[in-house]
Formats: sequence, C-alpha cells, structure tokens
Amino acid sequence: MSARNGPVSCAPRASLAIAGGLAGWLAAGAAAAQAPPRNAQAEAALKEAMGTDYLETRFADAERKLRAALDACGESGCSPAVKARLLVALGTVLAQSRKGLEDARGAFADALRVDPSANLDPDLTTAEVSSAFEQARAATGAGATGSPAAAGTGGAPAAAGAAEAQLQIAPMPEQRVRTPVPLYGEVSAELLPSVKQVTVWYLAPGEREYRSLVMKKLRGQGFGINVPCAAVGRTGKLLYHVAAVDEDGAILASAGTRDAPLVTQISESITSAPPRWPGHAPPAECAAPEQERPRQCLDDRQCDSGLACVGGACVTRAAAEAAPDVRRSWVALTFSPDVALLSGRDVCTVASQRSDHFVCLRGDGTRYDGTPTPDVANDVNLGFALATLRVTIAYDRLVLDNLTVGGRVGFAAGGTTEGGASFLPLHLEARAQYFLGARPFEQLGARPFVLAAVGVAQVDTEVDVEVLEDATACGADPDTTSPCTRPGASGRVEARRQTLTATRQAGQGFASVGAGVAYAPIEALSLNLALRASLTFPAVTTVLSPEVGLSLGF
Repeated sequence: MSARNGPVSCAPRASLAIAGGLAGWLAAGAAAAQAPPRNAQAEAALKEAMGTDYLETRFADAERKLRAALDACGESGCSPAVKARLLVALGTVLAQSRKGLEDARGAFADALRVDPSANLDPDLTTAEVSSAFEQARAATGAGATGSPAAAGTGGAPAAAGAAEAQLQIAPMPEQRVRTPVPLYGEVSAELLPSVKQVTVWYLAPGEREYRSLVMKKLRGQGFGINVPCAAVGRTGKLLYHVAAVDEDGAILASAGTRDAPLVTQISESITSAPPRWPGHAPPAECAAPEQERPRQCLDDRQCDSGLACVGGACVTRAAAEAAPDVRRSWVALTFSPDVALLSGRDVCTVASQRSDHFVCLRGDGTRYDGTPTPDVANDVNLGFALATLRVTIAYDRLVLDNLTVGGRVGFAAGGTTEGGASFLPLHLEARAQYFLGARPFEQLGARPFVLAAVGVAQVDTEVDVEVLEDATACGADPDTTSPCTRPGASGRVEARRQTLTATRQAGQGFASVGAGVAYAPIEALSLNLALRASLTFPAVTTVLSPEVGLSLGF
C-alpha cells in the first residue's frame, strides 16, 4: 500500500518508497557540476531526517534536522534545488505529523518561491500533504509541472471555481445530533478516469483538529461517506472540505477549503427532511455513548427516582401505554352442519330403542315396535352421517391481546319428533378462542385461532335400517317371503321385510375443541371458518361441525 493511503510507518513498502525518493533527490544534487559548499551537508541531513526519523515516525527529530540544515544553507550556502527539496521535505513532515497544515503550506510556498519546479515525491504523498502543497502552489502562482490539474493551462494554476465545478457536493444544511452526516458528491465525467481518491477533511463541533475520511466509490460518478457518530455527539457546526486527487496525489478538483469550508449545522432537531445519499435511506440515530448508557441494576430499588430496572439496566420508566385502538366486541352470525360418527347392532329392537337412544320409524312416520329377526340386518355400520343443522348468533369479547371469551345462542333443525320422540332445538354455548400471533387484532388479514367450548345441544342423526320380522313372533312361515299374520304389541301386523328410518339421538350436553381462521379485510369485519370436534353426553356421540360465519366488530 502506498504511503499516500495511510501513515508512513504502517506501510511495509514505505522504506523502499522513501529510498527511491531520496535517491532522486541525491541524484539531482550530484548532477550539479559545481555544487555550493553546503549541498553535501544538506543532502546528508535530508537523508537522515527522511530515511530514518520520518520512516520511524519521529517527526519532531526529522523537523529539527531539516530546520538545522536550512539554517546552515543560509542565503547562498545551498543550491536552489537542494534548498527547495529541504523545504518540501519539511512541509511533508509538518503535514504528515498533523502539527500544523498552515506551517506546512508555508514551507511548500517557500520551496516554490526558491524553485518553481519543485514538486512532491509521489511515493511520500498523502491526501493531507497533497492538499497543503496544492494550496501553496495556488497561493504562489507557481506552475503545476506534470500535474493534471494544470494541464491545458500553460502552467498556471486552475481557478478555484473550475476545480469546484469538477466536484459537486450535495449540500447538507443540518443534521440531528448523534446521527451520522451522509456526505455525497459527484466528480465530472471527464475527470472521473483520473481520480484515484476523494478525501473529506472535517472538523467536528468542539474539536480543534481536522480529521480525514476517504469517500467510497458509489454508482456512476458518485462518492459518499458518513461522518461518524463520534464527530456529531454535540451540537454546533460541522466544517469540512473535499478534494479529489490523482495517482500522484495532486488535487484535481475540490469543494470548500480550510479557510472557507462547507458547513452542516448539528442540532437537537431539524426542520428539513433527514439528509441521505441519493437512492438510500437516511442514517439511523447512533446508539447512546458509553457515558449515557444506563447503570446496571437487579431491581427498581437500585435505580434513581423515575427510573425502572429493565433488562438489568436503569432506564426511564415508560409511561403507561394507552390501550391499542382495536375492536374488542364482536357479534357474529354462524351456520354449522353436524356430521356424526355412529354405529350399532340390532338398533331397532325395543330394548335398543329404549337404552341406546335410537328411534326407528316406519315409512308412515309411526314408531316401530315389532320384533326383528336376531342377527339379520338391523345394524348400522361405523361411519359419518349428516346430522342436525345449526344457526347461531355469537358475541365474543377480546379480554386479552390474543384471547376472546363469549357465548352463542341459536337453534338446530333436522331433529326427530315423530313416533313419540322429543328433540331440543335450542343451542347454548360458552366458548373461548385463542388467536395466534402478536396482537392479531391490531392487524388486518388472517387471524388463526384455536377454541374450546361447552354447552347444551342435541344432535339427531338419521340412517336407513332394514329389518326382517321374526317369523315366530309375527305368525309367518319360516320362509322369509311369507307374510306376517299376527299383530304386534301395538295391534299392527308388520310387513315381513321393511326399511326403517333409525335416528340416533345424542346429547344434550357437549364439549368441543377446534381450530379455525378469521380473515379481516377491514377493521370492523371478519369472515370466520372453523372446524369443531365435539363429544356429546350423556348419550355419547362424536360429532364434527364445520362452521362458517360473519363477524362485526365494535
């Protein structure tokens, strides 16, 4: 890495760079056929100061030796070229050591007055050194030999306005305290191929020393960098200026100067839109600095008044949050068919109808009381069958962020009342529903839930059952085709073979669990779909009940 991109002492190749630079200086001195008397002494001091002290960052020692060599040169003891090299080296030391860029510019200006062709060694040039040298060149009016900034100008320095036109910095008039300042600039298209690096020098509020940042190359002609949190921890003016340099460290374009910097006001609050790079989001506020971080604690007693212990740190006690503006009361109209799982053997015998809650009806709707042939038909195979249909009106109250409790009242249709049977058409239910997700009622869209319910309801399920009348009981021949001749207990002669409607009457209590989803397209409306699995008692039957409903919230 070249010395222009970092401290000289941190670069492994710096010694080779300095050696190359010194070789150039010494070769130039040896080229003079008749060297002034102090040239050799000056060259030795230059070699020791820059080859040893400067390389090892002993800037004070390097400065002292260079000043002593300049004093020894006097007015005529050294050639102009040698004296100019001493002055350039002195300016390099002053700029690199950050001792004073003003003094560095003075040394460079003296070098250019002694020898207008004096220039920096590109292997020893940093952004700070190059900036100070170019400012000295502009102040003295010396030509920028070999510098792209002077190309096409006949050796005259480029005008400040032209340099600034080549580097446009988007103004950032203000920024909040403790928030990075996003600086952005664009280099002109014709200058962009020659730009090696764009550097910003900034002076933070309350600071006395400028710091530098290398701007990042962005899309197209853009360069950007965020002035970090550490520089904007207090209110005041952030001063900065920017320069684009080429491979040799010469300034190609600039925006602002040390004497006339660009300014961003750092304030507690701002009135304009938060600054940002084009096409990027504004920077987020910085984390609290170490001195502002809350003290550690175990409980509230270890915190000062008005503070609370949260997560092991004393923080400002949060004001009680207002209840979120959600619809907490919901009324719904729900339709639900029952599908029962049932089976049975000899279901239409008098004993089964009495103990197993079956009702068997003849085709004319009268109660069957005959005597079926044992183990012949008269069975219900295990399976699901459509049972009663229900319509209910529901009310649910959101008592927690995720929990509703409420009730349902309605009626059921499809029950059996013929043949002396009774049916309870009333549906009463208490229900709790737990909705998944964080604060689901504060959001639109799907709200999945699980439910539990208990209540009062009757479930009647009808199936067709074939019976063969017992020959002995009904006075028929053993042949299954012979008709009955003897009346039964009700005085009716039964058909020898007939199809009965068998109804299983279950309930009248039940307990349910289930799951579903409520979809809310708007805040006050919800479409509900659910599937409930119930167990009835004391007449036990398993029932599945899909539900569809529409809810209104208020």
